[in-house]
Amino acid sequence: MKQLYYVIRTLLRGRGSNIIKVISLGLGLTMSILLFSRVAFEQSYDTCYKDYDDLYQIYSIFSAEGEQFEPQKQNCGPVAGAILENFPKEVEAAASIAYFVSSPLYNGSVRIDARKILADSLFFKTMGIEVLSGNPEKDLMQNDVIFLSDDLAQKIYGGENPIGKVISYNKELQLTVKGTYVDLPENATMRPEAVISMPTAWSRDWGNYSWRGGDSYYEYIRFRPGADKEVVNTRLDAMIQKYRPEEDKKAYGYTAFVKPIRDVYRDEDQVKRMDSIMSILALAILFIASLNYVLISISSLTYRAKAVGVHKCSGASGGTVFSMFLLETGIIIALALVLMGLILLNFQEFIEDTTAAKLSVLFAPDRIWVPLVVVLVLFIVGGILPGRLFARIPVSQVFRRYTEGKKGWKRPLLFVQFAGVAFICGLMYVVMAQYNYVKDKDMGYNPQRVAIGNVYFGGEEASGPALQFFRGLPYVEEVSSAVSTPVWSYSGSMIEGEGGQSLFSTRFSYALEDYFKMMGMTMKEGRPARASDEIVVNEAFAERMRWGDKALNHPLRAEGRNLKVVGVLKNFHIGSFYQPQDVIMFGYTRTFGNTVHVRLKEPFAENLRRLNKDVSEAYPDKTVDFYSMEDQILNKYNPVRVFSNATILAALTMFFVMLMGLIGYTTDEVRRRSKEIAIRKVNGAESLGILELLSKDVLYVAAPAVIIGIISAAYINGMWMDQFAEQVPLSWPVYILIALVILLLILACVIWKSWRIANENPVNSIKSE
Repeated sequence: MKQLYYVIRTLLRGRGSNIIKVISLGLGLTMSILLFSRVAFEQSYDTCYKDYDDLYQIYSIFSAEGEQFEPQKQNCGPVAGAILENFPKEVEAAASIAYFVSSPLYNGSVRIDARKILADSLFFKTMGIEVLSGNPEKDLMQNDVIFLSDDLAQKIYGGENPIGKVISYNKELQLTVKGTYVDLPENATMRPEAVISMPTAWSRDWGNYSWRGGDSYYEYIRFRPGADKEVVNTRLDAMIQKYRPEEDKKAYGYTAFVKPIRDVYRDEDQVKRMDSIMSILALAILFIASLNYVLISISSLTYRAKAVGVHKCSGASGGTVFSMFLLETGIIIALALVLMGLILLNFQEFIEDTTAAKLSVLFAPDRIWVPLVVVLVLFIVGGILPGRLFARIPVSQVFRRYTEGKKGWKRPLLFVQFAGVAFICGLMYVVMAQYNYVKDKDMGYNPQRVAIGNVYFGGEEASGPALQFFRGLPYVEEVSSAVSTPVWSYSGSMIEGEGGQSLFSTRFSYALEDYFKMMGMTMKEGRPARASDEIVVNEAFAERMRWGDKALNHPLRAEGRNLKVVGVLKNFHIGSFYQPQDVIMFGYTRTFGNTVHVRLKEPFAENLRRLNKDVSEAYPDKTVDFYSMEDQILNKYNPVRVFSNATILAALTMFFVMLMGLIGYTTDEVRRRSKEIAIRKVNGAESLGILELLSKDVLYVAAPAVIIGIISAAYINGMWMDQFAEQVPLSWPVYILIALVILLLILACVIWKSWRIANENPVNSIKSE
């Protein structure tokens, strides 16, 4: 109890520096724990399935003209079933799913937006998802059957038994609820709230479920416990060739392999890149916060040494002094954790948006070890290291040596802090610049005030009145349609050579004649397609075919038809700037529908609401949702925005922590050297010379530290920027400017804290000797 009493007295006596410690540790703990928790969450993906080590995902690899394309998760429909049939000793179950059921469900007239998939009868057995009611292996073999997650069933039917209830899909299909299953957590890459039987799609000819293309299916297999998993990958190619039609083998190559589902998400380049950078940021923040605490503690050594000496003269051992310092550190960390809790509570919405995860998920019971480990590391670094230094102060030297102070510990700690701040500031600037660059860069078309929505009105005769309806709306400026949109990308098609061999895969769409003009796309030469055998290609397509400036009227074979190029579009970007420029060709259609593009008049937001309301009233039998194209583009870069926010918060946190350490260091130096400064002034030194003396002392540490931090930031920036096909132009002068700004801020802080002593009457310092 005596030790606790003395520790509390010490904390109250030094409450100014202790408040700084609590604030800096609270901010540092908040950011480092959030970042580490986010990384741990990312690494836990797809561990929610039963016996997930036996669950594997199928990847396909296509090739043409000797060029092998990147492995893809989409497969030909029958692959999973063929693996189950050909490897009965190794494989226990296999499943094929599809995502082309994006329209909403309806319970009567009540709309229900839920995540849906198509799946075959072995889906739940393969994935290891617990079924609460129903017999999926039997029921999912039937047409028009749906299984609901437990939460969705409760949301729709409350406490009623959902089995046997009828629910509508897109106001078109009547689906019978045959079962329910356990909800999947947020760390699952596939989280369907409703599973529709695959025969529902087969009976209506949705998709191409065959060995001849139709690579639209995500497929999984479950190995038997203890099975030799390498056998499947070794013999899979031979199995696939057994099923493929001979004419397809001549046109293009196709094979597959299986990969543990545990590694699918975390092995993605973007995930690995982001996890690495977030881990570096978290370590840097934790390390700097810890060293800042150490720096402030060691800076207090000169005036706390007497108190330590008194304790030792009163019989306290080195171990007692050490335990007192650990207790002091524990109390400060506890107060910092309280501050962290207040920050999380009051800024929960902002923090969840920044981390792209709910706090309840980040701090789930199975990940509570993350904050515990972070706190333990902070306690070890911030408590044990300076605690041992205090405990080793010999009584004989308390009043002789330590009053002069030592800078051996202080300068390396300052060095690390300066380097960390330079690193995070360099990273922050580039992330912000890249985000603004990609969201504002010209994509080759004009998405301003464009609303897009999927709807099918029928054939040419039925769709004509629909086109006139849209044109007649007073707030509509232009309207056209195509199959899909450049934001969502397009389906693929193989371009065939003269001998019938596949050359390469291109994006392919159909559009009305006025679509390019409406979208602000530029026709480099020629005209839009006006007949079924005419196509328009982009510049990248013409370059891929090595046509030079002779693309017009060039014959082409694709989709099993002979086509003629009548126009060349200037390149426009498909998808986002994560991907390089793609090749595309447009065919002609006279049918209005599929993806409708409407350019609205101002005010856009109000007219978008009017558009959705008017269309729903005009076509009550259809589900039509229009979205802002600009918002859809921004959603592509949401991970970049989130990371940008995280780096800004990290930079502010680290900068504040660094300033606290710098202020503590400068204050201690001014106190330690006050007599020296007074004597210099008595001997004729000017205030400017005193400020220069103290500033140089810090700049000798800051300059090389900032240079190292900036170089490290440039290296990490290069790693992060690799995910973009288009990158903001940067050069070394930008990094030099960032370094200079940081050094000027450090210099300003030192001058601010030194100004009083530099201008003080030297008599005041000398007479206190």
